Amino acid sequence: MNKRQITDYDYKRLDALLKEAPVEFRNSDIFKKFSTELSSAQILPQKKISKSVVTMNTRVRLIELTSKKKIEVTITYPKEANANERRISVFSLIGVELLGRKLGDTVSWAIPGGMGRFEIMEVTFQPESVGNYDL
Repeated sequence: MNKRQITDYDYKRLDALLKEAPVEFRNSDIFKKFSTELSSAQILPQKKISKSVVTMNTRVRLIELTSKKKIEVTITYPKEANANERRISVFSLIGVELLGRKLGDTVSWAIPGGMGRFEIMEVTFQPESVGNYDL
């Protein structure tokens, strides 16, 4: 799979959140995975990021490859997460898998009944693509 791409703005904000994270979260597998992914990502200026990349506050439409069920989620900062609105924290399994991925990529996470494999079928909103660089 290609290297994840993250905007310099998202990188700075996420790095700061990781440094301030509570001890319980720092000891979690999600924290370790996210830290590894963030440190190995390709960091790009906001104006250079492709419109097909999942950045913070991006809304994406996914299709689960086995069931063909479609879902749409928005990747948010933890304080803005709301499951009822399908606003998913970047520090969740789903958020970690999606951030920095692009249209057409396949990602996986546990779902009831096993592992779900999801394809990013559409980026329905990305802040940078409409010139919003401070979400």
